[in-house]
Amino acid sequence: MIAALDAAVAVQLRATVESAVPPRTVRTVYRFPIICECAPVPRRQHVTPYFFRQGPLLCGLWLAKFRPADDVVLPPQASGNDA
Repeated sequence: MIAALDAAVAVQLRATVESAVPPRTVRTVYRFPIICECAPVPRRQHVTPYFFRQGPLLCGLWLAKFRPADDVVLPPQASGNDA
């Protein structure tokens, strides 16, 4: 009898906890493409505007700067002194 009551309490407790936790929502983050100036094939990444504004992003192959892809317009990156 006590085992049955314990099982029922466990089920009720789990249902109560699950109903109290808000459902997870999908967080949409705007990311835009950036490309480096390496030749012959530039590398491509997607970053957030906040990350891009932190300062210059350099490609590890030729140390070329990344810039927004042709269809993206953003304010210029901060220099090392501005960040």
